[in-house]
Amino acid sequence: MKKWFLALLCLAAAGMAMAGCAAGNAAGMGPTQTPAATAEATMMAPTTSPMATLSPEASAEATSDADAGNMPAAAMTPAEAGRLAERISEAVERISEVDDAEVIVHNERVLVAVEFDDQYSAGLDDRMKQTIIDTVREIDDSLTDVEVTDDSTLYGQVKGLGERVAKVTGLDELADDFGDLWDRIVGR
Repeated sequence: MKKWFLALLCLAAAGMAMAGCAAGNAAGMGPTQTPAATAEATMMAPTTSPMATLSPEASAEATSDADAGNMPAAAMTPAEAGRLAERISEAVERISEVDDAEVIVHNERVLVAVEFDDQYSAGLDDRMKQTIIDTVREIDDSLTDVEVTDDSTLYGQVKGLGERVAKVTGLDELADDFGDLWDRIVGR
């Protein structure tokens, strides 16, 4: 009985904390303005469900699809994509060799552009690329395609496109630009 009550109390506290964060974001507070303990806990907890990236309208449908073993390809809103990109960027920046990271999320695809610490000389080798991809998937494992670059020109283009995400009403408005940038990073 005591364990059940404590579990219920923990769930209630977590719900209140999440509601507070949601209210802060609705009031125009960005992710950097939320309390550090809440942001840290959110970023460190891996998201294995697509629910973290779906709009509330798509959540009910996604729940039934996920229960049936189907992963829906529901489109994210620009705000959801921006929040997820910020979480990924912060996680990638915690890799000791990475100085800065810019991230764009477009549905299940992610572009990551990194600048390395001056003391790191190996560049974007296979080990580092896999470390970054693993870090992205720890945040949300429904992200199926991840591309990484350390090219300074492409870094600027990823940053610029990422800034445009906040100004659009739907990610489909940036689909062509995202696809072009994706192809340049992949080298097609």
